[in-house]
Amino acid sequence: MPYYEHVIIARPDINAQQVEAITQDFTKIVEKGGAKVTKSEYWGLRTLAYKIKKNRKAHYMFLNIDGPHPAIAEMERLEHLNEDILRFMTIRVDELEEGPSIMMQARTDRRPRRDDDRRPPRRDAPAPAATAPAAKPKADAEAPKADAEAPKADAAAAPKADAAEPKAEAPAAGDDK
Repeated sequence: MPYYEHVIIARPDINAQQVEAITQDFTKIVEKGGAKVTKSEYWGLRTLAYKIKKNRKAHYMFLNIDGPHPAIAEMERLEHLNEDILRFMTIRVDELEEGPSIMMQARTDRRPRRDDDRRPPRRDAPAPAATAPAAKPKADAEAPKADAEAPKADAAAAPKADAAEPKAEAPAAGDDK
């Protein structure tokens, strides 16, 4: 029989007991269809990457299922009708993994994280009194702003002067004839 991994994402306003009840209900539905759930994990209340139906968090459940596709299709049909389920995803896999999933493994079993607390302080780090010089760049920022306005005024005046000069030269050239 084919193997499936199934993840269910449920609303955050239900409690963990209700999530377990939902998981058991869908397990019974799958078993009625001739399949069996080999592993069921509750991953907990987790933050979503983006809002789903105005929710920022959700309960995650994971199921490993060994059974025919019609049992999976019936479970998915009923999940569409359940208001407590935000999303779900079923993936067909070649074989089911034994042991806990990657989400259930302890952080020590995974790749170690870089912990910045263990590092010694930097030698070139600024002193705590470094907040006072931050006010000076604001004053410096205002000065170039005033300088930037001055060239604009000069640039506006310059084209008028250039326009006036050719007019004055044109009649002078005509007078020579």
